[in-house]
Amino acid sequence: GYAALQSREVNALMPSLQSNWLGVHVSTAIIGYGAFGVSFAVSLIFVSALFLAKVGNIERIMFWAFIVGNIVYYGIGIALAFAFKDNRAFCKYICPITVFLKPMSYFSLIRIKCDENKCIDCGKCRSVCPMDVDVTDNSRKRENGTECILCMECVKNCPKDAL
Repeated sequence: GYAALQSREVNALMPSLQSNWLGVHVSTAIIGYGAFGVSFAVSLIFVSALFLAKVGNIERIMFWAFIVGNIVYYGIGIALAFAFKDNRAFCKYICPITVFLKPMSYFSLIRIKCDENKCIDCGKCRSVCPMDVDVTDNSRKRENGTECILCMECVKNCPKDAL
């Protein structure tokens, strides 16, 4: 398969991953995926039990389950944002959509690329990027590369049209 085509050489981690925060990031990601799996299973069991028990007034129960679930979901997101001092902590560590978006973003054909011959390294693109993506690095391993939301602020603010 695909893994057989890869080099067996083991390289050192890039500098941004050589910190104590790597363990925290991996742990919270595992907890997030675990929480998603458990909540998905519990919700399926809950809905199945309601249908199998032929509970009356099921619409009202489902409505309140939806409301309470969303309050808890967003409450956790707000708490994480304050705890990590990162307004996207919920998206990075808990949101189940990230499981699908990160790989798609990494292998995306639509990426902002930098013409290194035109770039003067002024840093304007980085300063206006709401996701703190280093768009001057064209590699797939660029810092925060999978966080890009294609808002095009970097392209609009580049004085040399290098992006």
